[in-house]
Amino acid sequence: MRIKVFIVGLAFSLSFIGQLIGQGYQVTGRVISGENREPLIGVNISVKGTSLGTITDSDGRYELNVPSPQEVLIFSYIGYRMEEISIDGRKVVDVVMAPQAIAGEDVVVIGYGTQQRKDVTSSISSLKESGFTQGTNTDLQSLLQARVPGVVVTSSNGDIGGEPLIRIRGGTSITASNNPMIVVDGVPIDNSSSLPEGVEYNGTRDNPLGMINPNDIASIDILKDASAAAIYGARGGNGVILITTKEGRADGKVSLTYNGYTSSSTVSKKLDLMTAKQYLDYANSLVTKIGDRDGDGNPDYTGPDNGGASTDWQDAVLRTARTQNHNISFSAGTPQTQYRVSLDYLDEQGIVLNSERKRYSARLNIRHKMLNDKLRLGLKVNPTFIKRNNTPYNQRAGYYGGVFTNVFKMNPTYPVYDSTGAYFEYPTTTIRNPVALLKEITDVSEDLRILFNATAEYEFMKGLSAKVNLGLDRSATTRSSYEPNSLPYAAAIGGRASVRENARQAVLFEPTLNYKLNMGESQLEAWAGYSFQEFTNSGFGTIAKDFVTDAWLYNNLGGGADFTDRPYSFKNANRLVSFLGRVNYNMAGKYLLSAALRREGSSRFGADRKWGLFPSVSLGWRLSEESFMQGIDILSDLKARLSYGVTGNQDIGNYRSLVVLGPGSNAVIGGQMLTGVSATQLANPDLQWETTTQSNFGVDFALLENRISGSVDLYKKTTRDLLLEFDVPQPAVVSTRLDNVGEVENKGIEFALSTVNISTDDFFWRTNFNFASNKNKVVSLGPDKDKYIITGDVGGAGLSGVQAQIIISGEQMGTFFGYKFYGFDSTGQEILIDPNVAGADTLGPLKDGRHILGYAQPKFTFGISNTMTYKKIDFSFFIQGVQGNKILNNTRLEYQRPSNPTNNINLFAETKDDVDNGLDPLAAVAYSDRFIEDGSFIRLQNLTVGYTFDTAQFKNLRLYLSADNLFILTKYKGYDPEVNTFTGYALGIDYTNYPKARTFTLGISVGL
Repeated sequence: MRIKVFIVGLAFSLSFIGQLIGQGYQVTGRVISGENREPLIGVNISVKGTSLGTITDSDGRYELNVPSPQEVLIFSYIGYRMEEISIDGRKVVDVVMAPQAIAGEDVVVIGYGTQQRKDVTSSISSLKESGFTQGTNTDLQSLLQARVPGVVVTSSNGDIGGEPLIRIRGGTSITASNNPMIVVDGVPIDNSSSLPEGVEYNGTRDNPLGMINPNDIASIDILKDASAAAIYGARGGNGVILITTKEGRADGKVSLTYNGYTSSSTVSKKLDLMTAKQYLDYANSLVTKIGDRDGDGNPDYTGPDNGGASTDWQDAVLRTARTQNHNISFSAGTPQTQYRVSLDYLDEQGIVLNSERKRYSARLNIRHKMLNDKLRLGLKVNPTFIKRNNTPYNQRAGYYGGVFTNVFKMNPTYPVYDSTGAYFEYPTTTIRNPVALLKEITDVSEDLRILFNATAEYEFMKGLSAKVNLGLDRSATTRSSYEPNSLPYAAAIGGRASVRENARQAVLFEPTLNYKLNMGESQLEAWAGYSFQEFTNSGFGTIAKDFVTDAWLYNNLGGGADFTDRPYSFKNANRLVSFLGRVNYNMAGKYLLSAALRREGSSRFGADRKWGLFPSVSLGWRLSEESFMQGIDILSDLKARLSYGVTGNQDIGNYRSLVVLGPGSNAVIGGQMLTGVSATQLANPDLQWETTTQSNFGVDFALLENRISGSVDLYKKTTRDLLLEFDVPQPAVVSTRLDNVGEVENKGIEFALSTVNISTDDFFWRTNFNFASNKNKVVSLGPDKDKYIITGDVGGAGLSGVQAQIIISGEQMGTFFGYKFYGFDSTGQEILIDPNVAGADTLGPLKDGRHILGYAQPKFTFGISNTMTYKKIDFSFFIQGVQGNKILNNTRLEYQRPSNPTNNINLFAETKDDVDNGLDPLAAVAYSDRFIEDGSFIRLQNLTVGYTFDTAQFKNLRLYLSADNLFILTKYKGYDPEVNTFTGYALGIDYTNYPKARTFTLGISVGL
């Protein structure tokens, strides 16, 4: 009995002592990122040599009972270097974790799935939220610009919400689209401008990516080579951009975040037009220089019309623009259900009067697991409404032109308003007061777009699951404009109202099966699916004129008395049907294989050519895992990649393989006018895909425990069966025909480097650098070796019919073509044929004296970003560079004409130097290499300084100051070298474009 009592007492005592030992020593602390000082959620913390551990909460804080105050804690987190820290008797252990330049376990989004970065065998570049620009990001392109090697993002001009030009590894097509495919949360979206054309002013183009709120984006993954993009088949030829939005949290916590900023923008550069004094002095000097050429005893030019004012017409139309953005996001959830809700409001002014954009967007992302986590449901809804005041400008100008054409034309001695307070106007309507155009014309567009995505995934057994993805992308865009009687040219027609609408819808249905099998050290994943997507486009428009009042604007078209402009309407559709599959194999983490195949049918092509096959294969070899590489302490990771794939392009519009009928010539039969119908397009039953084959060799590396990492890629891609428009021999029913002929080649090198320069508890410094060089060449334009295409309309009076570029075998797309400038002859005329070379007028590719004048595509591009934090202060800057490209300064070509004052038109100040150097004041100025300028530049794109407050009331509170487009180094004389006028198939033409802004921003980020 005594023994039993002793044993029970001993057991109780040991249990009590064990509890005391179990309670041990309590340690608390907080874990934050060394890169941006943000709390890290879900960091794994373990006691070395034991099974004890915990994770950090939503504020990065943790509590942990350890056996003794001398234990060692291990902190690990995906994307950050593991830390081992001795407690050394402390009660509080705070940790600053340093990001790894390449995270071996980093997850990359690939087509229809994800993959660990270390297992990727194709060329995929990724941007995570932590690497986004810390300044003002109103649209997706600001996150991409110069961040990824091989991805060139060019703003068409400085217009707010304008459509960017995005190219991945160069352009592959001539007449079909070169835009990359955009996929948002698994739903391919339409990424072309949906804004209807205006009646007279068509410079404005909307940004189809403007509906995506940058605050909602978690990551951007770019599939650059064909091996990665081939899973998207017919639409992968120009590369694929995958956007993943943020999800809710699963730790049972709730977070509420507010991000807001206000900014001020001004023009970054003005053009050197003549002032009123310069204009009068120069114009008066022309009286003597021109003299009496017709011999009638009187001067042919009697001097300028002096309006008595001194007006800087650029200042008259420009302003300091204000922008504000407010974003609220709410995130919560449990391991079974996570959700995130965000609301965003953007009110953005342009630096040109009356140009502005307002964007209202919301997003709801929900994930839910049930049936013992076997069934996983997802729902993502993103409605966006954008209202925009469009600026009445024309990129091609036309006879009357728009705002900027008239800014350059206006006599600087004329006032904005006359003595009665009315707008001062020329006696002719060919030149218009640009301030009046901006303030009197109402041109409003409204765009409602809804992006919907629902998924259901069920795991039948371990490793085997099925998934269904449903998607909807629907938009409706209306453009309404009114030109009132207060404008003289509009008064001549009694005012003009227009309403035009475009509607788009894309429906997606994709069921898939996925199987994963672990075989010891090796893993096999097989995936297969079916995809159906249908696109529908429709629209209408009508114009009315001759209104008795301007009060109705465009809201009462029936109030107009003139309906001579015929209304229009249209509706068309196309479908894509696909069967697709992929296999990934990983042998012992060393040898990697990925193979994919997509068979796709498109309704756009001929009856016997609707289906295409798009295969790909890629191999990877992790050399750093081989025994012969062990012992190299400096090496953290080394992987070689080799890939090959085939992709397509079907962006040519609908019904291009069929006969299309439309309104033809009218006829009078029996005394009655009847509308005729005729063919507007001939059938081509053999029309098929453009096909792009691409091979890629790459190396990924990491050194010094991932403090230095990067990648190098060499690629070559060839596009065959180009979809080209050809002139049809006349007489014929139609003038052109679309066919598959020709070949284009792109090859280049890409390099990315990331370094963690300093990483201590107080100071962190990371540098990212990327470089890319792409060489584009037109291999052929079909069996006719002498075939060429002249394109790139040059704008301006006296330049009608002039084109600036040639597409010809052996040269790049975007090749400038024309006469060279050799000075002025004794009569003051331009010399455009080399006088020192016999037969110079028969030289050049067309043997007519015209030469290759340069290339619009750059020789190389680069980007450099630096991020630094010192305690609670963060500092970052981003530099963008483009080198070796040429730009046609079409604006200078037109407004450096010495005779402009004789037509009461202003001009550039340097024109006087031309006249002083021998140019005759009445000489015609031709398109030549004199106006082909170096478009190279280095731009400080963003600089941001922030401070994070440590407060008990907020999880985080950060204030920042940011500057965008702070300065630029360039020889280009126009507003900005980052420009592209949409004209034919040409690149690198700048004509009367909206100037670019310099922006300063004050922002705040608060978390609860």
